[in-house]
Amino acid sequence: MVAEPGPGQLGRQPLLSPLRRRASLTFGLRLRLMLTLAAVAIFPIACVAYVVVRDEVRDVTRTVDFQVHDAAQNAKANFSRLLDKRQLDAVAAAASPRLQAAIGRNDTAELERFARHRDLLLEINGRTYGRSPGDAFTASAQLVRNGRAIGSVVALQPKNRKTLHQLSMGAPEGVLLTYVDVGRPIPPGTSHGTTVRLALPVGVRSYMPGAVVSHRKNSAYLRVVEAGLLALAALMLLTLVLARPLLRAFRWTEEQASEARIDALTGLANRRALEEILAAEISRAQRFEHQLAVVLLDLDRFKEINDSFGHAAGDVMLREVSRLLTSLARQGDTVARWGGEEFVVALPETDLPGAIRFAERLRRSIERHSVGEMQTSASCGVATMLPEDNVEALLGAADQALYQAKANGRNRTENAVRRPHPATA
Repeated sequence: MVAEPGPGQLGRQPLLSPLRRRASLTFGLRLRLMLTLAAVAIFPIACVAYVVVRDEVRDVTRTVDFQVHDAAQNAKANFSRLLDKRQLDAVAAAASPRLQAAIGRNDTAELERFARHRDLLLEINGRTYGRSPGDAFTASAQLVRNGRAIGSVVALQPKNRKTLHQLSMGAPEGVLLTYVDVGRPIPPGTSHGTTVRLALPVGVRSYMPGAVVSHRKNSAYLRVVEAGLLALAALMLLTLVLARPLLRAFRWTEEQASEARIDALTGLANRRALEEILAAEISRAQRFEHQLAVVLLDLDRFKEINDSFGHAAGDVMLREVSRLLTSLARQGDTVARWGGEEFVVALPETDLPGAIRFAERLRRSIERHSVGEMQTSASCGVATMLPEDNVEALLGAADQALYQAKANGRNRTENAVRRPHPATA
């Protein structure tokens, strides 16, 4: 037995069905929009992920290179400090009254005890006292008696694991050091590294094992994959309620990805990045009254290389010059590709003589450096900042100096002669 609808039900049923149909239709449209936009967005997300992965891996590689190079320089500085301390030990021993008295008495037993107790070598009138390890770095001081040189005091720094550990103090995590013979082939497993000379022919090689580098790159890949999956999930959810803002976000993401600040060929900062960095450096130099110099460098007759060897070979030469400039720059300097075969190096806290010396070092290094049968030279224009300068004025002065270097025969350095504008009353 079916109950008849009451008065309220008679008026409510015709209204509920259209509302339900409308809600179902709206949800269906949103679901189709979500799936459609998700399908369309897979390609741009994949492209963005590729760009991010490439930049992440490149950043990892640059970080590794910087850490390895910094560890090598720190090791060299630590080595200099160790030898300086040894040198002071030798000087103090040479001035010791005990040593002078033993020399005066010609007490060989006392001289031997003195040398062994202080871990020194004494070379007096052709005789040697003390122990000499098989392999050690040395720092000596002259031994004088009655105004006459009679020998020397030699302080020893053994070339062993303990010394190597002292050199590695402060190295970033994952960076290792090993002794090498300078000029010999690179030891297996240390190919990704930097070698600095300690003493002829000993050097120290700072490197990061390939497994550590691979782990860092894989971590970068994983971060990007996770970010991509989360972004896709968030996209599918947001398209339910936000279609138009989402499309604007896609356009913004693509614009950001296309506005790279790194030159793709050389890996250096590009023109846009240089202008931003130089503007910040000028502002800082004006605020703290520091000096600032730029070197504008142009490869001479580079078109002949392209014509003779091809554009691919010319690209190789540009990359080699880029690596050369980066290796010669100090930490804190900015090396950028200005365009074509022109490069710019920004030198904070550098006066004109220092900038000219640096430019000459660049020019001579490029002149001596060859890539296969290819060889080139460089013309350099140097300019220093005036108090009223902006980016355009400073680079314009360097460009005028470069033009003068070209006009005077190429393969030379010219500096911009500039004077501050008189102050207005």
